[in-house]
Amino acid sequence: MAEDCIELRKPVLLIGIGKIGKNIVSKLGNVEYDSLLISNHREELDNNSLHVDCKTWINPSSYKIRSFLETYKEEICTKLSGYQTIVLVTSLSEKSGIAIAPVVSHIAKSMLDKTVISLVTMPFGHEKDKLFQASVSLKRISSNSDINFVVDNDAYIEINPGLTMESCSKISNDIVLNTIKLIPEISLNLGTNLVSGAMEENNIEMGIKDLIAQLYTSLGTSSITKSILYVNGARSEPIGRLNEMLSNFQNTMEGDTSDVSFVVTDSSRNNMHIIASIKGRTKFDSYDPLNMIPVDKVLDWDIPESHPDIDLPLTLID
Repeated sequence: MAEDCIELRKPVLLIGIGKIGKNIVSKLGNVEYDSLLISNHREELDNNSLHVDCKTWINPSSYKIRSFLETYKEEICTKLSGYQTIVLVTSLSEKSGIAIAPVVSHIAKSMLDKTVISLVTMPFGHEKDKLFQASVSLKRISSNSDINFVVDNDAYIEINPGLTMESCSKISNDIVLNTIKLIPEISLNLGTNLVSGAMEENNIEMGIKDLIAQLYTSLGTSSITKSILYVNGARSEPIGRLNEMLSNFQNTMEGDTSDVSFVVTDSSRNNMHIIASIKGRTKFDSYDPLNMIPVDKVLDWDIPESHPDIDLPLTLID
């Protein structure tokens, strides 16, 4: 096992936060993970869940949800304490994900010293009201994760403007689902990994081109250190053609990247995706203007900011 990789340690707890968390947990079949759903919406929960009760607030901000989450920290610690590995799934286009995921990842890594693997989906570029908070939450989740997988919804729209939001959500959900299933089978690189996908693409060559376009849309100024191309349902393809496509795929990678793997899996569906380990800044850093300031020049705190109710009866002084 390489120094920059970790192995999955059992028992594993899969934590789904918000709507995407419920969708992923409900679709996982033969994965031997326990699960826990966390949300401030009761309809996104089932029997094994933690409801963050926001009391009389009808449409609380992410900061407000986070303040109510404070009262559940001890309960979260208890639920996580019996596990070696925490797999955290959320969408940072949802207020519940933005609010809850950074706190849960902080508890798992900083307080309980668990192995944390996070999978997050990012908002669309037109969701301007969410981009800043999503970037801040992503930074906190990444700092508290051994491995962080990021799926960029906006990349699909940029290469295929005709896609609907429903289609993009389906692609993202399937990619997250496939990535979770692959976790026990691959060498996981520490740090940030970008994941891009092309679903039900009959022409493998065109699918690979789409994947690479999605990948470079999200890269920003970062560089790729390792990438794995997964192709499902290509067992009938000629081996020589697959080798040629792998060579072309490797030649397309910019910089000094030489570690490119090609995995063909048995599946009744034709789909493919790339997991690319990266270093440096992604386009998500530009969502937060403060990211331009060097890290060593910033005074920050471990606990994400929240908006608690503080009653300060001050005496009027004449």
